[in-house]
Amino acid sequence: MPNPPDGGFKPETFRVSPELVQVRLAAGSMAEVIDGLAGVLLAHGYVKPSYAESALEREASCPTGLPTPGLGTAIPHGGVDHALKPGIAIATLAQPVSWGQLGDPGRTVPISVVFMLSVTQPEAQVYLLQALVDVYREEASLRRLYAATRPEEIAEQVNAALQQAGASEA
Repeated sequence: MPNPPDGGFKPETFRVSPELVQVRLAAGSMAEVIDGLAGVLLAHGYVKPSYAESALEREASCPTGLPTPGLGTAIPHGGVDHALKPGIAIATLAQPVSWGQLGDPGRTVPISVVFMLSVTQPEAQVYLLQALVDVYREEASLRRLYAATRPEEIAEQVNAALQQAGASEA
């Protein structure tokens, strides 16, 4: 995955802070997950109050559920005009929730791991999405992430993965 032509985006610049991680989040729907993670991002100054609605609107037209091996993954995000600074909020879910499938909005996939992006540069969004998909398309990586019981463990795993994704670009 090459960097954008201007070289302005590096996956490793997106650091996950433990306060942005929810372990075994209890949610009954995609909307509850999005509201919960958007609330975490809002509380820590990453997004505007309009972010959750922006992400929900985007999911309605272009869902982000991925039928990744073993555990379904979703990567929701709102518009860049609703983000204040770059970040990633993460949730491992207590129970899978039904989520619209990327590329096939008529289908759903059970989701267990969610990466919610706060991106301020439109070009960064594409590259960050690709970095996360590249890293977590392997079942073992997802299962290791899902098995973590502390926010610090999850943040450490994702930060290391993004660092590695950035290093492979050089």
